[in-house]
Amino acid sequence: MTELPTAVHETIAVSRVFKASPTRVFAAWTDPESRQKWEPTPEGMEMIYENFDFRPGGLERSEMQQDGTTLVGFETRFLDIVADQRIVSTVAVNADGGVMSCSLHTIEFQPEGTGTRLICHEQVAWLNGMNMRSEHEGGWAVLLERLANVVDG
Repeated sequence: MTELPTAVHETIAVSRVFKASPTRVFAAWTDPESRQKWEPTPEGMEMIYENFDFRPGGLERSEMQQDGTTLVGFETRFLDIVADQRIVSTVAVNADGGVMSCSLHTIEFQPEGTGTRLICHEQVAWLNGMNMRSEHEGGWAVLLERLANVVDG
């Protein structure tokens, strides 16, 4: 019997203040065309949305592809959406024929002055035995920077 890798659990918290209103920052999350402007996708790859159902209970399926070949698949289930305030979702990441990680994301949009403080908590279990905390923190930093370029620019 093959021994499975140990699941590694982490909670990652990131925050950033945007000049834009909560309504504008929230709107950037609500459709795939908008998200493709700011989601970090490595150079030479593209994100393909197969299904985008942005509502409580809705399911989003997307794939990161390179030269038409799927490298990573994402399945996101939206659990709670409160316009301009909060998005709660689960995300399963599939690669190499299996589930690589499962996460619970809570994204909050809080008014701060004339702008918005976005707070994200990601509770993640990596099922491959690897701790990818630094990669996820780096990914969130890039994501928030690119989002700022879209909503604040």
